[in-house]
Amino acid sequence: MSRYRLLIVVLLLIAVPSVLHAVGMGGMGGVAQMVDKIEIQTKTVGTVVFSHTLHGTNCSHCHPQVFKKKANSNHVTMQLMERGRSCGRCHNGRIAFSVTENCTKCHAGDIVFKNADAGDVTFPHSVHIDMYGCDTCHPDLFKAQRGANKATMEDMEGGMSCGACHDGSTAFSVAEDCESCHQM
Repeated sequence: MSRYRLLIVVLLLIAVPSVLHAVGMGGMGGVAQMVDKIEIQTKTVGTVVFSHTLHGTNCSHCHPQVFKKKANSNHVTMQLMERGRSCGRCHNGRIAFSVTENCTKCHAGDIVFKNADAGDVTFPHSVHIDMYGCDTCHPDLFKAQRGANKATMEDMEGGMSCGACHDGSTAFSVAEDCESCHQM
């Protein structure tokens, strides 16, 4: 076999897997074709939105060693992240902010509470975070766990849940205008 043909074979053996991988990722590796925002649904505190743009475009930093591009294959707990798994590999306080520092950087999206009878309620984290810290409500008033904070309107009117602040003096009362919270 001539050197020219040998060079072509070697180049193909190197290039073809990379091209196939890039096509499988939704493009040829260019930023314009990369999916920027990925919504990660956590079991306990709702959706985390991950931005590829904010984290850079060198795919090999994270893929496939830290994150596999396969649905439901990257589940980890916060405790595992604190030990360097998943996001904690870089978010360790040395390379980037620690996963133990500021919860709102990742976990402060709006939360929708489904209510077929009175209309859904959207809790806007950003509005509340601007006025109060996380520890005002977490973990004493609200556990950061999906489904752990059920309360009736009577409970709230008695000072539980949202009614702890929405009492008519600290903030508008839960008993006042239903449409302030419920999408009717």
